Amino acid sequence: MNKSITDQQLQTQIDNLAKEIKPERDLWAGIEHAIEHNAQHDSTPKKTPFTPYAWAASVALAVVLTWNLNTEQPVQVAQVSALDIIVQQYGQEKNSMLVSFGEPDIKALPTEIQEQFNELDSARKSLIKALADDPDNADLLNLLKWTQQQELNLIEHLYSPQWQTI
Repeated sequence: MNKSITDQQLQTQIDNLAKEIKPERDLWAGIEHAIEHNAQHDSTPKKTPFTPYAWAASVALAVVLTWNLNTEQPVQVAQVSALDIIVQQYGQEKNSMLVSFGEPDIKALPTEIQEQFNELDSARKSLIKALADDPDNADLLNLLKWTQQQELNLIEHLYSPQWQTI
């Protein structure tokens, strides 16, 4: 079955083949019919079961977006600085400490201790005033925290029950 032929014989057989192969019948009629049939088939709308859902979803989305745009008010974000946070935390901690000690009267303390409170209070106020001019100064912020902590330590030392201290 396997008959080997040389390259020259193969080339001769190729050259003897007809240059054009003519179909047995006219194919253009079938091609035209296929083109017209596909064009008519593509122009008819395809109905899928999801079309009503797509329309409903589009309408609902449009209503929601329109409603949100009309009712949405511009939101203003409050600028909170580190100074505000430190002062707020100090106030909360001092108030909770004073409440836990039964609202002690600082004016009933000896004058030396009142002077210490006054010095710490004036230092705290001057640091807050300085930080109002330079709110990003880390050294001043740390000094303010330290001053506030000293005042809280003094209050705790003065008013904590004696049985808790060793």
